[in-house]
Amino acid sequence: MMHFFLTRVAKKPVRIAGIVVGLVLLAQAVLAQNKYTAFTVQVTGKGQPIILIPGATCHGSEWDATVARYKDRFQCHILTLAGYAGTTPLPHGPYLATIQNQIKQYITDNKLQQVTLIGHSIGGYLSLCLASTMKEHLKQVVVVDALPFLAGTSNPLAPTGIDSAAAEKEVARYEGMTPAEMRNTQLQTAKFLCRDSTQWNTIADWGAASDRRTFAWTIHEMMRGDIRQTLAAIQVPVLVLAAYCEMPQYPMFTRQYVTDMFAKQYEKCSTCMVQTATGNAKHFIMYDVPEWYFAAVDNFILKK
Repeated sequence: MMHFFLTRVAKKPVRIAGIVVGLVLLAQAVLAQNKYTAFTVQVTGKGQPIILIPGATCHGSEWDATVARYKDRFQCHILTLAGYAGTTPLPHGPYLATIQNQIKQYITDNKLQQVTLIGHSIGGYLSLCLASTMKEHLKQVVVVDALPFLAGTSNPLAPTGIDSAAAEKEVARYEGMTPAEMRNTQLQTAKFLCRDSTQWNTIADWGAASDRRTFAWTIHEMMRGDIRQTLAAIQVPVLVLAAYCEMPQYPMFTRQYVTDMFAKQYEKCSTCMVQTATGNAKHFIMYDVPEWYFAAVDNFILKK
């Protein structure tokens, strides 16, 4: 049998060599993919690169409409962060620092230049972190409803830095929920954060499928992170889209209040421009007011 195999190989060396090369390339591709444990990525489209980072617990498909609009002019790299929406979690924290470092590595490994970052929520926070520390590779940044110091919106003197005990308390709270309780909690959260009712179940499903430890820790890390001062290091243009939805029960919560709050948090960033949504948009701006969202992003990333 071995003699027969060797004889066949001898007669078709070119074919076997091609198979070997193919296997080597496949192995290299698998190893490259496995290198980035902090996220999975899907690449589609052509042109200059856009890296799209979704919000907390969300799948990369959060960006489907955005990708559909820009994939003919940009190469879209759509991330899903580890542990979110049913993906494999990182083994331990700190989570956001690991994600940030691996996105940097992904950009440099793939020799991406003139990169546009688009991030929502925790993805927007990560985009700000990246823009504050990367002096090359980036072209511009779009931040969708994210702040450099989220805890500061309710308490300007809120403590910063990781509090392991507080984070583990949140982990215990989530892990104490049954699947049905977690799903219901995520559904209520979706209704609070998004006006578009057609998206509620999808958002809730992503949250319910997310790793509970990852969920608790990443939210804690973002809440307690304060990067307001480091924004001064950003050298590329940044468009910040702020959500605003009328709430008659809170008459002091006006569109101007939101605009002023965002402007205050971003005051150290000389390249940042804040635009507050019109038409009643909650946290998922791209779902609630897509026309306004796309007009703002078009004007920013498509300008000559």
